[in-house]
Amino acid sequence: MTAHHWQKSSFSGEAANCLYVARLPIDWHSSSYCGEGNSCLNIAAPTSDAIKICESDHPDIILTTTPATLGVFIRAAKSGRFDHLIKP
Repeated sequence: MTAHHWQKSSFSGEAANCLYVARLPIDWHSSSYCGEGNSCLNIAAPTSDAIKICESDHPDIILTTTPATLGVFIRAAKSGRFDHLIKP
């Protein structure tokens, strides 16, 4: 069983009727191309139907997608479908 990390809403104050949110621990992995720089891509799969992606420069901004959607994006990038977006 996975341990949950409970976090209290910042709007709850000291009242008894507080809102708590449980977060599953996420095991982040950095890209092997990252090296020691700050512009690293981090990826995690906390469940079988979710992929989370963030950059090390902005770790609080997390993109969540599905494995199928990420696969479509990666195949499109590999085939050059986004090459026109790169400025020469």
